[in-house]
Amino acid sequence: MTIATSRTRELDIAKICQRAHQLIGVVNESQSLSFDKQALAKDFLEMILDDLEADGLRARAVAFETLTLVAGQSAYTLNADVIDVVGQIMYIPPGTLDLDHAGGEIPLVPISREDWQLQVAKDATGRPLQYYTHRANSPVELRLWPTPTSSDQGTLRMQVHRLAADSNDGAKTLDLERYWILHITYKLGALLASAYSLNPGRVGYFEQIAEKHLEKCKSYSAQKTRSRFVPYHPTGWNRR
Repeated sequence: MTIATSRTRELDIAKICQRAHQLIGVVNESQSLSFDKQALAKDFLEMILDDLEADGLRARAVAFETLTLVAGQSAYTLNADVIDVVGQIMYIPPGTLDLDHAGGEIPLVPISREDWQLQVAKDATGRPLQYYTHRANSPVELRLWPTPTSSDQGTLRMQVHRLAADSNDGAKTLDLERYWILHITYKLGALLASAYSLNPGRVGYFEQIAEKHLEKCKSYSAQKTRSRFVPYHPTGWNRR
């Protein structure tokens, strides 16, 4: 027996839409989808991808981006596909040529909207120490404090949470790791089953399986760090 050696097979968007229809029994295994059925499935697929953004940070959803500071500018518009900045931002001093191997990096502390509002010295200038992600704007806006001067025109390296790529091109694959496909197919099947007025029990069945695989995918997609053992010793004080 010869074991397969290639690891490149991945269902494209059109195939996922077709398999979801077949899964719920709307079309059989030899039928292709009409234009309307394909369009409906793609719209539902986009809804699923957008909904995933609220479920937490997926591995592929977070990317490193850099931003060059401008003297006298405290607010910066981020790329249109960025929905948040996560973790700490690192300030890289001016004149650094290799941004991936910089020396003397300094972290910026993230603050809340309320902390930004209560900042009494918004006219302060100097190397930025804090940042606030203003998500009320679209695109998202990054606000720094204090405002950089001509001596502080370094580079910021930040981790941004990006939207998944669109699902309108059926010949492309999803902007997700391959282990998400089973969840996506069953979730799409559940939405289609509801749209086609299938038995509510069937809709719930597909939802249940989709939810089961969602938890597995989220667990595997989460960033892996070392586990830490924290001893807990109950006393009369912490039982109160």
